[in-house]
Amino acid sequence: MTEENRRKNLARELERAAAAFQAAEALLGLGLTADSVSRAYYAAFHVARALLLSRGLEAKTHSGVVHMMNIEFVRAGLLSSSFNRLFAGLQRTREYADYDAAVTFSKEDAQAELTAARSFEAAVTELLRGEGWMSA
Repeated sequence: MTEENRRKNLARELERAAAAFQAAEALLGLGLTADSVSRAYYAAFHVARALLLSRGLEAKTHSGVVHMMNIEFVRAGLLSSSFNRLFAGLQRTREYADYDAAVTFSKEDAQAELTAARSFEAAVTELLRGEGWMSA
């Protein structure tokens, strides 16, 4: 993968993240809390994929994203381990939202997931800008 391809793919992932954040906020506003939780995770997922692309990496699974982030960014001291745990927690919550009808989410729960995803986005954006992958 060339640097030009990495930049294009990274930008596409960030565009998908922005759309997922927009959907999560709209769904929250409509009271569709489980769907908002799911979209918040996918927003963070696309942010994480963009982060991995900055290293020329593409995970084949969702758990692979967590694993690669841990190796490339947390262990390297570029991201706090709290963000790896935060991302893994968003993934678990998304699985409940998508697959377990017995689990319900309040608006506060969904807002907390969206806030967590946004904090992950902010940390990754700062890192990507600092490395020159995004403009200021």
